[in-house]
Amino acid sequence: HIKANGKDLSFVTVKILDKDGNVVPTADNLVNFKISGAGNLRATDNGSETDHDSFQTKDRHAFNGLALAILQSKAKPGSISLTATSKGLKAATVVINSK
Repeated sequence: HIKANGKDLSFVTVKILDKDGNVVPTADNLVNFKISGAGNLRATDNGSETDHDSFQTKDRHAFNGLALAILQSKAKPGSISLTATSKGLKAATVVINSK
């Protein structure tokens, strides 16, 4: 849960996993983020010091199998749905409630 005050943030880590559930450290898949509901996508990142893409994009290449989406609540309570997709991989969705 995050506060529905238009300022609170939630940091969501995306992991590229193999069939056994292990992070694939060489994965650099392009991950696309789609958000709906009572929040906004504020930024994306991957931790790579050589990635100079804007933080304000809706997609990000994974670095060492990881990517990050930063969500911000709106001023009204509700559910925030974040879906991550990448070509050739199963999509994943997380729902965060803002109160």
